[in-house]
Amino acid sequence: MLELLSRITNIPNLHADPQLYASGLAQGGNGSFLNVHIDNSSHPVEPWYRRLNLLVYLNKEWTEEKGGHLELWNKNMSDSRAILPIFNRMTIFATNKQSWHGHRHVNTPDGDTRKSINIYYFTKESPDGSDYYHVTSFKARKNETIKKILYPIDNLVRTTVRTLRPNKDSHAILLSKKDDLDKDSQNE
Repeated sequence: MLELLSRITNIPNLHADPQLYASGLAQGGNGSFLNVHIDNSSHPVEPWYRRLNLLVYLNKEWTEEKGGHLELWNKNMSDSRAILPIFNRMTIFATNKQSWHGHRHVNTPDGDTRKSINIYYFTKESPDGSDYYHVTSFKARKNETIKKILYPIDNLVRTTVRTLRPNKDSHAILLSKKDDLDKDSQNE
């Protein structure tokens, strides 16, 4: 799988994360949305940069009217592509300083939910060759005037606080190395 993803994306030396940092199932009900953002840059435990986001949608009988489209934006927020989250559709996109994305409002008064599996892949090398760190950072759309003021402040404060925390983002690891050791000892 890693070789295939590397060939498709032209990103060499991809690592699958056995701890599944920030990976898992996502579900959003009626009215839910995800503001436009870039994912945080790195793994909290390993010296890796986040490089790919793989999404698989689990939404049977999903329609345009239900919304929840994944939006992939260019860096200056002047253009985007929308992807309907229909059942068994997989989307792969690069994760870097300019991979702005989010999802539109879900419109499901019938009680249906927008469901997906997300998996991240990493490399030891940063996307642009420089050493950097940033938290999940939000960016306003052109018509979101208040967010244009608030998001840069929020991004700066959260980046500063997380940089000072020794175990930043470790709460988002689904499997710890201790869990792996416990499973190995049970299988012996």
